[in-house]
Amino acid sequence: MSNPDERSPVSSASSHRLLRPLLLVGGTLFLVLGVLGAFLPVLPATPFFLLAAALFFRSSPRLYRWMIGHPLISPHLQRFQQERAMTMRAKATVLGLAWVMLLSAAIFVVDSLFMRMVLIG
Repeated sequence: MSNPDERSPVSSASSHRLLRPLLLVGGTLFLVLGVLGAFLPVLPATPFFLLAAALFFRSSPRLYRWMIGHPLISPHLQRFQQERAMTMRAKATVLGLAWVMLLSAAIFVVDSLFMRMVLIG
């Protein structure tokens, strides 16, 4: 009898038939967003690469190894692993995008003045 703690993350994720494909789809989506973020100045790449790596770690060791060995993706992951933090530019971008989304919702989506004030506040 084997110890359940000795199982690999993939074997525990693949024990549920739908979990592994969902993790693969999520990892692929975040990988695409990360690649876009590597080239677009307004979209941060590191958080998306981290999410993709975490999902691939749980679902596909092959894709996880490919990610950590890729010349475009690896520096983002290594920088986060060494410093345990995102760069100031990435943090500012994430916060800026969050504010843009909140303000957009307050201005264009919400009709109530009270809710607009709540969103902006």
